[in-house]
Amino acid sequence: MNAPNDERWLERARALLDDSADNLDAATLSRLNRARQAALAARRKGPGRWAWGAAFAGAAAAVFAVAIALHRQGLPPASTPAASLQPADIDVLTSDDDLDLADNLDFYAWLEKQPAGGPSG
Repeated sequence: MNAPNDERWLERARALLDDSADNLDAATLSRLNRARQAALAARRKGPGRWAWGAAFAGAAAAVFAVAIALHRQGLPPASTPAASLQPADIDVLTSDDDLDLADNLDFYAWLEKQPAGGPSG
């Protein structure tokens, strides 16, 4: 089919559909009106189940995010002690020398009581 025939065919189809809609009997018009009113009433009803589910999921995600944020505030900042080691420290840690730690217990007790940030100046 070419373009003029397509347009003529569409116009004829539209005219037939409009004519059939204009000539509906009273029972069919009543049924269509009731179906339309029911659809509009259902639409005005408010949010459906999916909306309540989405709201609940969003609220749960927000509570979870707040709980994580509050939990992280209470934790000390993560430190990387391996980054502050000097080569001499590694030599001491890996040496085979028998270190007698019991000789310096007072020093280790004092060291344990010091703040984690090191000496403040």
